[in-house]
Amino acid sequence: MNARMAALTALCEVDEGVNLKDALGKIFEEDKLTEDDRSLANELAFGTLRHREEIDQIIRETYNGDFVSLDLILKNVLRIAVYQYLFLDRIPIYAIVNEAVNFGRTFKERGLINAVLRGIIRNKKVQALRIPRAWVFKQIIDAYPVDGERIIESFKIRPTPYIRINLLKNSIEDAEVKLKAGGFEYKDANWFPEFKSVNRLGTIINSSIMKEGFVSIHDEAQGLICHLVAPKAGDKIVDLCSAPGSKTTYMAELMGNKGMIIAVEVSETRLKMVIENALRLGLTIIRPVLADGRNYSIEGMDKVLVDAPCSNSGVVAKRPEVRERVNIKVIKRLSKLQYDLLDNAAKFLKVGGALIYSTCSILPQENEEVVSLFLKTHKNFILEPARDFTPIGDEFLKVLPGEYYTDGIFAARLKKVDEIK
Repeated sequence: MNARMAALTALCEVDEGVNLKDALGKIFEEDKLTEDDRSLANELAFGTLRHREEIDQIIRETYNGDFVSLDLILKNVLRIAVYQYLFLDRIPIYAIVNEAVNFGRTFKERGLINAVLRGIIRNKKVQALRIPRAWVFKQIIDAYPVDGERIIESFKIRPTPYIRINLLKNSIEDAEVKLKAGGFEYKDANWFPEFKSVNRLGTIINSSIMKEGFVSIHDEAQGLICHLVAPKAGDKIVDLCSAPGSKTTYMAELMGNKGMIIAVEVSETRLKMVIENALRLGLTIIRPVLADGRNYSIEGMDKVLVDAPCSNSGVVAKRPEVRERVNIKVIKRLSKLQYDLLDNAAKFLKVGGALIYSTCSILPQENEEVVSLFLKTHKNFILEPARDFTPIGDEFLKVLPGEYYTDGIFAARLKKVDEIK
């Protein structure tokens, strides 16, 4: 049994007078569904039942027959499909129709399901109901007319966890031996040999290989940003929004623990996370500083990373609360904060130094538009193409959710070519 069959069975039992919670509970007791399938079955069953009156009205307007006397199973197959179409953030239409049609027990039933659902999908009134409700999703559709639906769909997939091997403490081969000895399964990641995708993140977090600093938890797309910084041994770098320290520590590892990284963080609690990570990984070049990045002051730096606070619209799969809390006011506040951080960071650099701006947002208001405003107001900076520093990217470094099973991220590299003009 899968999630949709469980939901269908439960809804049919509800029609026979059984409580939905009890019906699902009995199914879950008798069948070994995965946690993901149980979650989806709950969503489909409760959601369909919650909106059944509205869904039935939509089906009645398309079904050319007596809906009331329609077979119970067929009714609920159609109801679940319409619920997914209207309320589950744009599951691909072909998937909804195909899955529903597969529930037909005869050729005639499959034809009926197919015809009714396609009629509903063609209904412009129904299509209007399917516009994403979350403001942030509407922005994604507007920004990515070709990829928007695929991006939103990817938010439903469990994120792939990644670890990063600390090459200062062990080689890739040594780390692989430790992972195998611990019973951890891993696969090569997309771009860098020190990154591995894993399947048991919770167990690794509590393992000795993690506590002793042989590996870190770090999404590989976030690691791309560190490569855009291109840290070198001996560099003097400021990481202006450093907590929890994943990028700070990776840059220190890429520098061979030689040079200096000033890790600025406005939160004392979060700054402690940076310090703990550095200690765990055996890194000695990180200098923690408790300060607001908009006011901190220093000069003569080689590179500055501004990994700015953002809406998290590229990591909705990890932070589903984004869909509820992000709106136009939030974006306006964040884009001002992002610009202010960049504006102050620009003062830290020596001529020839590089300012790297990054977010885990995919909204242009927080990315391209912030960079564009910065370049208009800082004529002594130029944009350096990301493709010159990273294995993917063009003018900017951008990874969309779902492209590589990583976080969605954006980054730009800005070179200081002169003193203030």
